[in-house]
Amino acid sequence: MNLDYYLNLAIEAASLASKAIMQTRDSLEIWKKEDKSLVSTADIVSNEIITQKLSQTNFKIFSEEKILKYEERKNLEYFWLIDPLDGTSGFLKKSDEFCVMISLIKEQRPILALIQSPSTNNVFYAHLHTPVYKNNTILKKDENLINQNKNTALLSVNHLSKEDENFAKKHNLKALNIGSGLKFCAILEGRAGVYKRNESLSIWDIAAGDFLINQIGGFMGDFNSKLLNYNQESYKALPFIALSDKKFLKDFL
Repeated sequence: MNLDYYLNLAIEAASLASKAIMQTRDSLEIWKKEDKSLVSTADIVSNEIITQKLSQTNFKIFSEEKILKYEERKNLEYFWLIDPLDGTSGFLKKSDEFCVMISLIKEQRPILALIQSPSTNNVFYAHLHTPVYKNNTILKKDENLINQNKNTALLSVNHLSKEDENFAKKHNLKALNIGSGLKFCAILEGRAGVYKRNESLSIWDIAAGDFLINQIGGFMGDFNSKLLNYNQESYKALPFIALSDKKFLKDFL
């Protein structure tokens, strides 16, 4: 299993897709999917580029834009899980808070992942046998920054649920508002200490962040401190908590 090869392929795919996303930004077509969420030509172009690149492997591809049904994947040992443009609403509002996310799933868990910001070209990536990299440099954990920002939480400034509000008050949390999967990058860099999500997200929204956070020595899992599974019948993930350092787990759960 040549994870270096697969990771390099994913990096190439994300880079090409990121360029295409930025090139299409001024000439977009936008429509609504069946679930009423927005999709644009940028989502579709990115999905086509990534799919074409990853098709060089023998693994099936499960994308937000092309669901791989449970019957097709339940017995697979490996499959790619991609979100070709996470944060479409932010992208359409001309913000920079959107990203490309790619993971390779083995049975139930990611073993390789990346998150790329097309706006900045920053890319965070790793596989099971590497440290986490930001661009071409190992991402060093800044313990002082991590401890300093332990109580900085990725919370919605405008739409706090009652549960989130109680959690924030209990731990005296300071809010950092970031859209899309770039939230996970803030955890990776120690700019935020905690991200608790009570509402279910789709597995393509979180698998890459899950792998990278656990790989760097943080923790991401369910509220019983168990790792999440990514090949269940439903493509909705369990509620989760993500932490910049796993030593914080006892304080937040």
